[in-house]
Amino acid sequence: MKKAVIVVGYHYAGKSKTINKYLKLKLEIGTDEHKFTRNGMGGFILSQSFEESNKVVDEMIDKYAKKYDLLVLPARPADEKISCLNPVSSRLKANAFRVSEVSVVRNNPENYYDGKADEILRELDR
Repeated sequence: MKKAVIVVGYHYAGKSKTINKYLKLKLEIGTDEHKFTRNGMGGFILSQSFEESNKVVDEMIDKYAKKYDLLVLPARPADEKISCLNPVSSRLKANAFRVSEVSVVRNNPENYYDGKADEILRELDR
């Protein structure tokens, strides 16, 4: 089963920190790496949201969906003025991914973001 976790949070909430500093460490990949393997499945991580990168959601999701069974992607909440959460989620589902979300909020101690990385891993494993 293909699985995707969307790390959701407002601008500067700690989405990239959670992914780059904690999740990638737990997956034993470098902060500049994007590919990983978990439970025998290939995965890919983006740490910059579509809102910030200005990449086309449909093209990027389709590209990664063909190559990987696990995806971790950040997005801003649907109620934020500029949000790609709904298009990202819809496109993932259209590519047969089971989609879950892990919310991140700003101004928390470091162990909070570490715990959020654990939550992402649990979602990838279920």
